[in-house]
Amino acid sequence: STFLEGLYNMPVKEDGTVDLDNAKKPRRLATKFIYVTRHPIANIYATDKFVRDAMGGNIDFEILLKNYIALHKYMKMDEKELESPVMWVHLEDFTSDPFQVLTQVFQFLNVAANEAVVKHVLDNMADITGPNAKYFKLWCKEGITKYGHLMQKYAEELNVLELGYDLDIC
Repeated sequence: STFLEGLYNMPVKEDGTVDLDNAKKPRRLATKFIYVTRHPIANIYATDKFVRDAMGGNIDFEILLKNYIALHKYMKMDEKELESPVMWVHLEDFTSDPFQVLTQVFQFLNVAANEAVVKHVLDNMADITGPNAKYFKLWCKEGITKYGHLMQKYAEELNVLELGYDLDIC
């Protein structure tokens, strides 16, 4: 995010060259960032499914969990360094109340959108209800037995991220 912020907020002259004389001067920021996160258990299962189905591979559960933690740590570090506004969106909030969350996203982006516009966008989307249910069911049926020790091992690192997810889903 910090790289993209620097890139898109770079002062550029009409001829396309960078205006180094004004590079450090205050400017109107052209960037805003929306970080979308998902419950770690559902995210790991969904990533695993994608890797298997689309790529024919397999990645160990612990590696996927460590990747989730590392990615969110980077997002949190970037957020502290950004001058640009940041919005965090839980996938679960969007799927449970898409109208409200999409309205908030439009407001954050300063996109004029009345109720009819938001409804139109949502009416033209695929079904988004309950994306985690099958993964939580799988976790409670067999995952907790196979990988529960890993969630305990990394629970503190997940909690430090303050994402607000309950790891006790069964």
